Amino acid sequence: MKIVVLAGGVGQRLWPLSREISPKQIQPVIGDHTLLQTTINRLLKKFKASDIFIVTGKEYFKNISRQLPGFHRKNILLEPARKNTAAAIGYAAYLIAKKNPKETIISIASDHFVYPEEIFLRSLKNMEKVIKKDPLGVCLLGIKPSYPATGLGYIKVGPNKKLVAGVKLHEVNKFVEKPSLKKAEYLTTSGKYLWNPSYFAWRVDNIQRLYKKFIPKTHKLLEQTIKGNKKAFDEIIPLSIDYAILEKLKNNFYVIPANFTWADIGHWATIKEIHAKKSKRNVILGLQHSLDTESSLIYNYTNNVLTTVGVKDLIIVQTKDGTLVCHKDRAQDVKTLVEQMSKEKHLRKFL
Repeated sequence: MKIVVLAGGVGQRLWPLSREISPKQIQPVIGDHTLLQTTINRLLKKFKASDIFIVTGKEYFKNISRQLPGFHRKNILLEPARKNTAAAIGYAAYLIAKKNPKETIISIASDHFVYPEEIFLRSLKNMEKVIKKDPLGVCLLGIKPSYPATGLGYIKVGPNKKLVAGVKLHEVNKFVEKPSLKKAEYLTTSGKYLWNPSYFAWRVDNIQRLYKKFIPKTHKLLEQTIKGNKKAFDEIIPLSIDYAILEKLKNNFYVIPANFTWADIGHWATIKEIHAKKSKRNVILGLQHSLDTESSLIYNYTNNVLTTVGVKDLIIVQTKDGTLVCHKDRAQDVKTLVEQMSKEKHLRKFL
């Protein structure tokens, strides 16, 4: 089995730390290691380095090589262009299929928090067992929702539990993407839905079969790309793997309910939640001093002092050329802020 780590995103919601040239996965967002280093170190506890592939953009190659000095350079797959997850997963799968068309791959993100790691790694092995039993199958992991998240996708599980290769699972019924708060509250309490962390297991020949069936143009362009025509990749229409393939599946489609704590490090409020054991506690990094400040994330990546007085529930992030101040409940909207900044010529250099 091969693990495919997707590490080509920009991470706009983690601005001003995450930038086009140095996105969140290669930044020390939590602790001393970057998110990508943490992900790879976690995987190395159960998998050989030669079985781990990183899919990223060529502009990040130097940084990643420097951060992972012992990692196989041939296992860093450079996408010719950023074309969303269907193209990224397909690019890795078609390359791996050249050596072994019956290889199983599991695709994961480079920016997730999981605990305990042992249960997470065991879950990946269970996904492999399912695909070995059903070569035409697609297997997902699902996380029991702990709160009504409006920024995540949900998986509706089938009513009956199944046992495949000794692994307890459900059939996938349908997906719900980024619901409203009212809908998310229902999904969280109904007992019928799991969060979708986007961990997918399948055989590479099955991936090629499904791409040919559901996105035939992408299939042809990926084949041309693998044969050496890098320009073909530029013609691929950007699609998420969920929309392009998974939402269309009817059979041999499984989800394993996972029993570990999980978080998508997608915005600053998530980082605060991971660190803050008490709601009034501040999460602090760098040189700062606060007076009567509660329940805030205060990250200072500069040598200047950052001070606060009488504030509550704020996210404050300071870098050498950018500062973010926002309410913790508006952390998702940082992406909208960055998109607006990109339209202002004098602000683009800060992205």
